[in-house]
Amino acid sequence: MAELAAVHGIGEAGAAGIRAAVELGVRLARRNASAVKLDDASRIADLLGPEMRLLPTESARAVLLNAKLHLVGIEPVSEGLVDQALVHAREVFPRDRPEGLRGRAGAQPPVGRPDALEADIRVTRALRESAKMLDIPLLDHVILGSPSVAYPEGWFSFKAAGYL
Repeated sequence: MAELAAVHGIGEAGAAGIRAAVELGVRLARRNASAVKLDDASRIADLLGPEMRLLPTESARAVLLNAKLHLVGIEPVSEGLVDQALVHAREVFPRDRPEGLRGRAGAQPPVGRPDALEADIRVTRALRESAKMLDIPLLDHVILGSPSVAYPEGWFSFKAAGYL
């Protein structure tokens, strides 16, 4: 927020207003998402992208879904460094999960391009194995970033790429 406040003509009050407007938009999007079937990466990107693309560091979220693939909740999993978020299966699949939980989709925004790095592939494989043991379908791992020529949507789906 300090970076935004430093822009000529915005100031602290303007930056706070912009941040509040973004937060309101995020909350409205989440409320509306509970009625939408979150069955593909583009919908996960639409849900999480507006908030997560503004974060200064990498971060990971778990999207909790019910049997009909409707939103149950979004849990923060990891707040990382500038170029990586540390993700472990015990944070994505906690011991006390809500009754009736049928699926989760993970999202992790990198700084910049939504590339699948070797570390991301290892995390996805570990999450897939943990999900199998817990009998919870891991529906996808989506990396969010900025749209580019290589990734016009601004996201990468491990399911679409064949890793899940």
